[in-house]
Amino acid sequence: MDCAPDKIKVLILTGSMTVGGIENQLMHLLRQSDKTRFQFDFTSTKDKPFYQDEIESLGGRCIRIPATEGRHFLRYCKALVRVIKEGKYDIVHSHELFHSGLVLLTARISGVKHRFVHAHNWMEGDDPKAKKSLVRRLYNFIMRKLIQMNATDFIACSTLAGRFLYGEKILNQTNYHLVFNSVDTSRFLDRFSQQESGEFCNDGWINIIQVGRFTPVKNQLFTAEIAAELKRRGRLIRILCVGNDGGQYEEEVKARIAEFGIENWMLLLGVRKDVDVLMRKSSAFLLPSLYEGMPLVLIEAQASGLPCVCADTFSHEVDFGIDTVDWLCIEHSTAVWTDAIENAVRKKRAEKTDVVNAVEAGGFDSRVFAKRICSLYEESMKR
Repeated sequence: MDCAPDKIKVLILTGSMTVGGIENQLMHLLRQSDKTRFQFDFTSTKDKPFYQDEIESLGGRCIRIPATEGRHFLRYCKALVRVIKEGKYDIVHSHELFHSGLVLLTARISGVKHRFVHAHNWMEGDDPKAKKSLVRRLYNFIMRKLIQMNATDFIACSTLAGRFLYGEKILNQTNYHLVFNSVDTSRFLDRFSQQESGEFCNDGWINIIQVGRFTPVKNQLFTAEIAAELKRRGRLIRILCVGNDGGQYEEEVKARIAEFGIENWMLLLGVRKDVDVLMRKSSAFLLPSLYEGMPLVLIEAQASGLPCVCADTFSHEVDFGIDTVDWLCIEHSTAVWTDAIENAVRKKRAEKTDVVNAVEAGGFDSRVFAKRICSLYEESMKR
């Protein structure tokens, strides 16, 4: 795809570009950016990623690239060199966690002068307590060194995420940038007080919403235990679980739901495009993740004014500071979590003015995020 010579051409790398928090964040960047100033292309390890049609409708491209799949680093690097050479990109922006080390080295060898890396998590793997193998620790050490040596700009969604991926010294450099994640808050604020009807309304149940892909990190098996405790207590509080297919883990969750007989207390809704509507139909938000970088769904829940019950496993920088988030230790019992949910559904939603002020103060709106990232791109180009 040809573009005007004065456009800044950016290549975004983030794995498969399917539904997920990082991908949603990048789509905010694409939607809110100045299309006359920037050309955004995305690599994907999938033939037809979820966002491809929208990306192309907004003037970008989805470029198929092979996954490393363990040891196929050379195949990946050769493909990336070809993509960079053909696209003549000014900037490469990697969102690939430790794999970013390989991305940035390849981009540097390919002649890209402006190489951005973005930290989104402060842990990795399905079990944060599991001891990493010697091979994995060596890989992370090497990749962190490659990131430090080859990145020209370091971005992190939270201080914890930046420290985890880059190391403490990078956080004190002038080319390190803390940029909080954001959402399109207008979806939630414009209809903040709207009364919803229809599905999941006026049937005697109180709704709790949990949003996230099905993976051990998002901890839906623990959610099933909470739902079972709600049933045992005779509470008509159900948990609406929104998220994409998680393969084997989702099957385990379904089996646990059947085992506990909680089909009416825990509903698996799949991918939904009406999360804002579901949040207005809910009385509280649940996030028992084993870890997060800076969860977009918690920003959305707070933008909806919902009382939130969250695991104390990620940066509190995401907290709006308007007394809507109840932080709980992930090691607490199911009973403690269920108590917190029962307390949450008794609370009132936050006042809209408080939410608006918090969003503006924290820069949690997608327009602010896009403006900040694009400004960093332009500053880098000037250097």
